[in-house]
Amino acid sequence: MSSALLRLTLFTKTNCGLCTTAKEALTRVQAKVPFHLDQIDIYAPGQEAAQKYMFDVPVVELDGRVAMMHRIDEPKLIDILHDAQKKSQK
Repeated sequence: MSSALLRLTLFTKTNCGLCTTAKEALTRVQAKVPFHLDQIDIYAPGQEAAQKYMFDVPVVELDGRVAMMHRIDEPKLIDILHDAQKKSQK
């Protein structure tokens, strides 16, 4: 049984209102279902995510797969996290 926290990655950019809203939603979800959050600015030097997500931020990935894009559906994300936790405990 694994006790490690799930790891989400938030792809974001500066001056992005949807990104700010997504961060707030992720903070609320994190209070209910703990996880580690990495934030990546898609336009940071050396970052290749700009080509992939330039028109889609904010994007949340779980295990390298897109879990949410544009907006965070908090109840749905909680369900996704609970499912991932169950799978990691098997």
